[in-house]
Amino acid sequence: MIRKITGLTLILLVIFSIKAQAQCKINNTFFQAGEEMTYDLYFKYGLINTKAGVSTLKTIAEKYDGKDALKMTLTAKSTGTVKKIFNLNDTLSCYLSKDLVPLAYIKNAEEGKDYTQERVKYTYNGNGVSINTKRYKNGDFKFDETITSKTCMYDMMSVVYYARTINYTAMKKGETSKVDFISGKKKVNMIIEYEGIEKVEGNDNRTYNCIKLTLSIMDDAFSDKKEAMKVYITNDNNRMPVRLDSKLNIGSTRAILKSYKGNRYTVQTGQ
Repeated sequence: MIRKITGLTLILLVIFSIKAQAQCKINNTFFQAGEEMTYDLYFKYGLINTKAGVSTLKTIAEKYDGKDALKMTLTAKSTGTVKKIFNLNDTLSCYLSKDLVPLAYIKNAEEGKDYTQERVKYTYNGNGVSINTKRYKNGDFKFDETITSKTCMYDMMSVVYYARTINYTAMKKGETSKVDFISGKKKVNMIIEYEGIEKVEGNDNRTYNCIKLTLSIMDDAFSDKKEAMKVYITNDNNRMPVRLDSKLNIGSTRAILKSYKGNRYTVQTGQ
């Protein structure tokens, strides 16, 4: 009898887990494994505003916990003179299921004299999702927390890919979409604001018609807003990032598209 109950419990747990994940599933028609973009990286700090290095954003097919998944990786590295002033060597990765359910997030960031490591793992169950998040800074342990949520949760990498799937044709300039977001060891609100269509020049001698987005983090009371990133994605079936402006602990970076390959569709350029 105990074995039967245990077996039934396991079946129910699996069913509830599937239901929780199903709430976060997205039919991805925009990007695919093999997509890879290269960017020129610019650094701004005070009066310094100069070309600083290179950045890449790529998607590959990979296994996660034995299941087919997508791994997205963003790298950013400073070079030359800027590296002597401010060393930047960041690698951010996330794992998503084939239907874009967040599975894990990994951050290794060397910025100036600081080196930060973060690990986030998503576990889905009948009550929603449980997120374990860990951080080390300069080799020192900072936290190991578990957060629960009844809604879908995103991190700094997965939220960019989620933003590429939103239907902006039905939105007016200034309208927003809200998602729950993991920031360190806290659950906060991520606001994705649609700022219309704008022409953006790439560093490949092409101009792109882009959807301009501002991603901001807000507290639970929606009283404190902090801009995290600006993203310009092509206004075509690829929604390819052409420019990414990001905040750092010191200064900010701007990545401008230099080359691309492996896109799902032919990339449309502006006139």
